[in-house]
Amino acid sequence: MTKKELQAAYEKIMSGQATLIDVRTTEERKECGFEPKALHMDFELFAEGKLPNLPKDTAIYVHCRSGGRAGVIAHVLQTHGFKNAFNLGGFEDWVKLTK
Repeated sequence: MTKKELQAAYEKIMSGQATLIDVRTTEERKECGFEPKALHMDFELFAEGKLPNLPKDTAIYVHCRSGGRAGVIAHVLQTHGFKNAFNLGGFEDWVKLTK
């Protein structure tokens, strides 16, 4: 995502117009910190076939540690009808937005 797209995503998430999903492990969240507004769904939950209980038209931004797993999950969500699912990137990208 471009810096402008990241900023727009941040504003939507903070205003409640979009959902942020953190797919990192619990250990990663403890080690690196986390965004309290984020829905935590470990990557492994998706591997087990679980999906978020959200309306399909919800704007969803997914992040992980570096962006790789987030990209996979954004794609999984899109293939399950969540047409507004995007890879936000890594947690550090998020932290930069919040400062």
